[in-house]
Amino acid sequence: MSYGSFLSTVRDRGEYPGDEAERAVEAVLTTLGERLPSHSAEHLADQLPTPLAQILENADGAGRSWGVEEFITHVAQRADEDEETAETDTRVVFSVISEQVTGGEMNKLLSQLPTGYAELFGYSELA
Repeated sequence: MSYGSFLSTVRDRGEYPGDEAERAVEAVLTTLGERLPSHSAEHLADQLPTPLAQILENADGAGRSWGVEEFITHVAQRADEDEETAETDTRVVFSVISEQVTGGEMNKLLSQLPTGYAELFGYSELA
């Protein structure tokens, strides 16, 4: 999937006006890049279009231990929006990511995240 297709899918799925899809993608991916250890972010980035990969790789990759609620709070702060909107943004972006990456990579990614993240990606459990 190209960068344009990724954004278009996010825009359609989230029913975003104008450049709101880009804002949501950047906020979610930057926060995900901070949440994951750098090597995990790099593996995920390898399966995404270059502009998206760069967002993940440019995050500090500190591997923070945020649970789902903390993650959503950080997305909300980054995007300057409320937490309900941030959760919707996260679900939309994560659902498109889950369609973009291989099942094996999704399993690796989800196994490194606490309970609750799988649901944000659209899974009730590991794929």
